[in-house]
Parts: sequence; C-alpha cells; structure tokens
Amino acid sequence: MKWPESLIRDVAARRAILFIGAGVSMNSVALDGKARPKNWSSFLRAGSKRLGSSKKKLVVQLGELIDRNDLLTACEVIKNSLGRQGFIDFMQDEFQAPGFRPAAIHEALWALDLRITITPNVDTIYDNFVADRGAGTVTVKTYRDVDVAEAIRRRSPVLIKSHGSIGSPNALIFTRSEYAKARNEHREFYELMYSLLSTYTFLFVGCGLEDPDIRYLLEDYKYRNSFTQTHFFTMPNGKYVEEIQRVYSESLNLEFVSYSANSNHAELGVGLVELGEKVELARQELGRRNGW
Repeated sequence: MKWPESLIRDVAARRAILFIGAGVSMNSVALDGKARPKNWSSFLRAGSKRLGSSKKKLVVQLGELIDRNDLLTACEVIKNSLGRQGFIDFMQDEFQAPGFRPAAIHEALWALDLRITITPNVDTIYDNFVADRGAGTVTVKTYRDVDVAEAIRRRSPVLIKSHGSIGSPNALIFTRSEYAKARNEHREFYELMYSLLSTYTFLFVGCGLEDPDIRYLLEDYKYRNSFTQTHFFTMPNGKYVEEIQRVYSESLNLEFVSYSANSNHAELGVGLVELGEKVELARQELGRRNGW
C-alpha cells in the first residue's frame, strides 16, 4: 500500500482521527473458531430468514431491497416485522453471543496511537480490545452522551460509537427512521463530527461509501466549505472503475489508498503495520526537531 506522506505526517503529529467500519470487525473470529461478523447485507438476509415461511413474499421483496442496496428500508421492515424484543434478540445473537475476538488488524490500528477513534460498529470487539490494551484509560462514548465534546478535550484517548453499542440495544441507529431521529434529536453530535472533519485528517479503514452516515458527513463537510482538507479512505482495488472513483473523490473530498482484496483483505492488515512503522519513524524525526 502506498501511504501518502501528508497522511503519515498527520498521524505522526496526532492530527488524525481513525474511523473504523464493519470491514475491520469482519477480521475477527468467534469463540467457536469459525464464525465471523456479517457485513450489513448478510446481517439483513439473516434477519429476513427469521420471518419464517409464512411471510415468503415479504422475504422475497426484502431480498430485492437488499439487492438494490436499499438497506435502511430493509432493516426497518425487518425490525417492525420481528418486533422490538425479537429484533433485539436477533442483534444480540449476531453481535454479542458469538464472542468475537480481536484480530491482528486491531493491534495494527491501536499501534497508530491516535487519541480519537470513531466507529459506527455496534459490536464491542474494538471496545474490549482497547479496554485491555489501554488498561482502562480509554473513554467510550456514544452519539447520545452529552459530554462527548468534553471527552474529546481531555488528553486521554476516546472511542466514539456513532451508532451506539449492542450493550444498549434500544438506542442503536439501524433503520431509516432512526437515522432521521438521531440527526434531529442529537444535532450537537453531528455538528461535533463536522468540526472534527474540519480540524483533523480522517483515516477511514474498513468502511464503505454506501454507509449513509459517512456519506452524509462527508457531503455536508464538502459543501459547507469552499476550501476543505482531504481525508483518506482505504479501498480494495477494482471496487469502482476509475471514472466513478474520481467522482467520489471529488464530491466527497477523499483520497483513496488502495490494496488487494485477496486472502480476505490480508494486504490491508500488512499495510497498516507498515503505516505504523512509517509513523514511528516520523515521530522520531519530530522529536529530534522538537517539531511537536
């Protein structure tokens, strides 16, 4: 992977924020040594199967919604159909009960030693990992906490759960109406995210541009500023053809860092280790020059 020098400098100077998506969690393996966390599409297909044979037509149409990438609508229909407790049971069966363990990629991300990490992942894989590695020094906050900004101002590391956590299943952001409700009731949180985008360099790892929160934040940031700094987005080779990738790059103000998706995206983990090595060298140079 070819890491841009400007990104290396910003990570070294801790002027960067790590934003990790579901692709990072998918590196984890459950206690049985086999199961891995599902991506959003697979999660919804599993949810639709829970509706049973009596709702065969609904299951077929849910599959069509998922195929069209209308994931928010599909999720809302599944939640309404399963009922509140049924949907909570489903989420806990998927995200909590398997006992997913941290993977090597989590170690590589932690080694970057960035103070602020944001994740829309509702699982607690990285939460548990940083609680252990940080010996209790990492503060975990969600979009609902009124003191998120205060936690960021402190010198200690903070993990922000932008969609909530499976530990509080009634407060998760999963459906179309939940997204709309969160943006209306927690405007201060989204303004805080906008401020962070304006003052830090974001490194997106394991994320998809289909995520509505990521798209909303980046589009809002891009079009509220005449002069915006570039953020960095890791992306498998060939995910988009050049013309489409160029549009995303320009409209969302992103620079893509590509890697091979072979062997379950193994190159991404290796690349992050190499990034950490480059960052450490840059930090040593900053120390010699008193560049802090």
